[in-house]
Amino acid sequence: MPDIGEDTDYADRLAANADALKGAWEATIEEMRAIEAELEADGWDVAAVAAGHTAPKHPDIGDDDRFGFVYVIPDNYADDFRTAFERGTGGAEDEPEDGEVRELDGFDRYEVFRNETGGSVFQVTVLYAEEAGVAIVIAGSYERAFAGGLVRTAVERDEMYTHVQTLDRTHLGSFRHEDWELFFPDGRARAADGSDE
Repeated sequence: MPDIGEDTDYADRLAANADALKGAWEATIEEMRAIEAELEADGWDVAAVAAGHTAPKHPDIGDDDRFGFVYVIPDNYADDFRTAFERGTGGAEDEPEDGEVRELDGFDRYEVFRNETGGSVFQVTVLYAEEAGVAIVIAGSYERAFAGGLVRTAVERDEMYTHVQTLDRTHLGSFRHEDWELFFPDGRARAADGSDE
């Protein structure tokens, strides 16, 4: 019988990390649902969605210069998201050209709830359109190690964006955030020391 030695320890660590990540994602979804219920009880019209994939994108990646978190949401949530986005911004957004991000009035406040586990960040972003009484709640997770370029860009440009799209890259909406530190509380230190490289 072959001796597998340290490989057993690695497999156990991998399994334990997978369980921790699964538990963190489930807690993130529960938090999203709790926020949704609380907002609805307070009279808000809420669209809540858990992204199937979240990518921390910086301008050097891809064929456009947009940056921020790109949330890929399931097609069956796209109509609800788009309706909430249009109500919150006062109308439909045209497809952006050449990666251009236009600032739209409406979603004037946001909150970010985040937790880090096993090298991954789990977060819920809540976007409020106060005047319209609309809130969008998005849950997502990403690996911290892949966010270094985005952290540096947010620090350098002193702003952050959230982009929402479907798997086929249909753009559903973008949001500008002046307070990027809600997304990266230790962003200045990370950008200065290159800790994510």
